[in-house]
Amino acid sequence: MGAFSHLTRRKFLKSAAAGAGAVAANKMLPSDLTAGGHQKIMPPNGRFKDIELTYFQDNNWLHAPLWLSETFQKDAGVSIKSRELYGGGDTVAKVLPQLLSRKPRFDWVQYPDLFFGQFAETGQLEPLDDYFAQYPSAKEYLDWVMPAYGEFYTKWDGKTYGVMLDGDIHVLHYRKNFFNDSGLQKKYSKRFQRELKVPKTWPEFLDCTQFFTEELSSQGVYGTSMVVNPPSFGWGFWMDVAAGKGVNYFDANMNPGINSKGAVEALDMYKRIIDFSGPGGKSMDIGQTIQRWQSGADVMSVWWIDLAEFTVQQQGMERAEQQGADIVPGWEQPDGSINHKAISLWCRTGSIPKNIPQDRKDAAFYYLYRMSHPSISDEIVADEYCGSDPFGKSHYTDEAARKYIQPNPQRGTDNDLWSTNAGIYKNFETARSHLDGGLKNIEVGYPQFYWEGTPQYADALGRNISKAVNGQLSSQQALDEAAEEWVKIVQKLGIDSQKRQYSNFLKGARKLGYKV
Repeated sequence: MGAFSHLTRRKFLKSAAAGAGAVAANKMLPSDLTAGGHQKIMPPNGRFKDIELTYFQDNNWLHAPLWLSETFQKDAGVSIKSRELYGGGDTVAKVLPQLLSRKPRFDWVQYPDLFFGQFAETGQLEPLDDYFAQYPSAKEYLDWVMPAYGEFYTKWDGKTYGVMLDGDIHVLHYRKNFFNDSGLQKKYSKRFQRELKVPKTWPEFLDCTQFFTEELSSQGVYGTSMVVNPPSFGWGFWMDVAAGKGVNYFDANMNPGINSKGAVEALDMYKRIIDFSGPGGKSMDIGQTIQRWQSGADVMSVWWIDLAEFTVQQQGMERAEQQGADIVPGWEQPDGSINHKAISLWCRTGSIPKNIPQDRKDAAFYYLYRMSHPSISDEIVADEYCGSDPFGKSHYTDEAARKYIQPNPQRGTDNDLWSTNAGIYKNFETARSHLDGGLKNIEVGYPQFYWEGTPQYADALGRNISKAVNGQLSSQQALDEAAEEWVKIVQKLGIDSQKRQYSNFLKGARKLGYKV
């Protein structure tokens, strides 16, 4: 097991949906068109010769490749023979040996993007630029993938090695009923001399957290809960606060930036928020934050975008319809603007190993490309049994929002793995709000680290942040300790190699206008 071994985001999803009503949806679309009027993607050199593919995926992603298999076989002569699941914490242990093998057991692999750079660095991922060039639709597709994902999680040293499958982003989720409560509004206004509104800055978020906890804790309701554990994820929730302060991971010479004055101020803020997060706040893990949200115990939650989706059944429809989504808070600047940053933590990419026969590479690329293309992914990102969040421009349109309240026409309900198909939300307004919140955060998205050494960097930073939260170290001491560990990791892996790998991050960040 690795540093990412405590992943629980979606493992409960199957049982959560078991009680929902089933709606059959096997309606066939016109032969040359798909949903949304897209031209159906077909192999450039004619049908494949009934190739059956094997793929690996982390076990928190779900089932879209399986339900697409029959359609892809009918259209193009390629299908899924089998899949192998692995725990996200075992990604390197399970995937890397196969990439290095002369005969990999998979034809394509889906993996979390924290490991993209490490896998690309092996030289054993198949470059995909020539494959894209064979498809007339590819140029438009590559422009369609949102740059916050495509620039960081598909490209390495100037070449394309991945196809986006899942676009994670942190979002501020909130309960509209508490912010709209007239009694709470009067008390807040009297106490803080301003209106009770969804917070736009971290100081406002702290005020709201303290206020709601003090007013509602007797009812078992608290202002928020923040992820602290496992440390390999907790760092990312601190980084939401820190990146808005201008904190970067390293400078161009691999000197850590995580113990700067702004970084310390961000950790002080993170700690103060946690002080008002209720029982167990200083050791809160991912699963507990999910439980707090779905039970209605938190008024606000900074979490991945899909928190509002996969907890609908457990919350009950009335509570689910009270969900709102907005931009992650930021820091007010001297000119009055607010610098928001939301971490694109996790995400998923699909890649092809070099060491498989060419006909299987062609078939694997077709499968990945068509599945990622909006002609297919417009539907699957709105499906509770997929596991992918939006990553392309059409995923945030009004048409996309309507798909969250409709059955997915790609599949029925004749499988224990996807036993319901009635949409996620009950009304368009809730779905539209959900996507609006996601889009606001993608526009200020900040990438995770994703090059060789990622597990070690994540563990060192998260572990020391946890020590600060629990009073074992001051904020400055904790971040100094983490920075010292980072220097040792850089030295162990080789500073020249790390500088070159980190340059991929810097190039992408500068291209998107980030100050790094």
